Amino acid sequence: MDFRALALIGSSSLKSCVDGVAIEELGTTKNNVHPTVSDFDDVHYSLAEDMHEDWLCVLAAENVQRISDAVEWDHTFLTTAAVEYIFTVCVRLRLPQEVKYSAALIFNDFMLTHVDDLYQIVHESGHPNGSKQIEWERVETNLSRQTTLRILSAIQIASKLHSFHDSLSRRMVKLCLKTLGYAYTEDSVMRSEVRILKSLDWKVSCRHIPLVYAETLLKMLERRLTEKFNAATYWQFTLLCMDCVFMFWDDILKRMLINVLGSAANNFPKSRLCRVRADWMLLGAGVIAAAASCADGVVMADQVIVQLHEICGTPQDDITDMCVAILEFVIEKEKKKDKTTPNLRDVITGR
Repeated sequence: MDFRALALIGSSSLKSCVDGVAIEELGTTKNNVHPTVSDFDDVHYSLAEDMHEDWLCVLAAENVQRISDAVEWDHTFLTTAAVEYIFTVCVRLRLPQEVKYSAALIFNDFMLTHVDDLYQIVHESGHPNGSKQIEWERVETNLSRQTTLRILSAIQIASKLHSFHDSLSRRMVKLCLKTLGYAYTEDSVMRSEVRILKSLDWKVSCRHIPLVYAETLLKMLERRLTEKFNAATYWQFTLLCMDCVFMFWDDILKRMLINVLGSAANNFPKSRLCRVRADWMLLGAGVIAAAASCADGVVMADQVIVQLHEICGTPQDDITDMCVAILEFVIEKEKKKDKTTPNLRDVITGR
């Protein structure tokens, strides 16, 4: 089964739907304008300092399990087009930053399970191969037609995980789909949401997103680093770098492999690459190091990397490699648009 081919389902329609869509007003129905800056100095609602190590152990254990379970195709539906579409809808609906990352992962996990289930049904139908091919083409057509609905349902579920009070209602999802040119009833929206939850065995909140790793490390970094830094600024750069990783995850990993292995990177087994991709502790540390480089320069980034190594145990060289890969890839993408060498801070902030 070619998951890569299936990942292209609906990708062309996603790009066309995003451009020019005016759905900003949907995000203002509850006056839900969410702050994008975490309060790292809060002492009332944050985890007690004596529990930081325990929490880090929870994330580390989860990270080890994810690496162990990693397979080559586990990010098949996290295409650039799909992630950009999800991010755009979340931004225009003024949803919190956490929602877009959760939604992207929920959509990917659902599509992997859903497509595999449909494939097994067709494969085990007992019909001749010619009939199976015709039936599978019908399945692909239905999948393509339902892609936008599934994405909005994933966003709806992610919004409920963040805050049920401020989550997207069925009515809001219906209006959003109508704005995008799709006529669905509220019952259809509800059935789609339930379908996703059932496909994932209702296990959508048992794992933490990469942003949780980054936020945890940044919180602990602020307590450890002797030289003071602006946590709010670091957080903004962390979000921007995390956006880049989600949109170009495999490309950034390939850049890192080329930097480390040279020409041998072309022969690096995909079975091992997926394990690197599943290491969200490394990703969180690399993103923070990249944020430090953007905010305060390379010297400060080196100090941050040393502290991150002491916090999470990830080798300094690995954190540096991830950081450099993120920054180099962003600069390379920008240079394709502008032949002049850009300032790194301007690249990340989009100035």
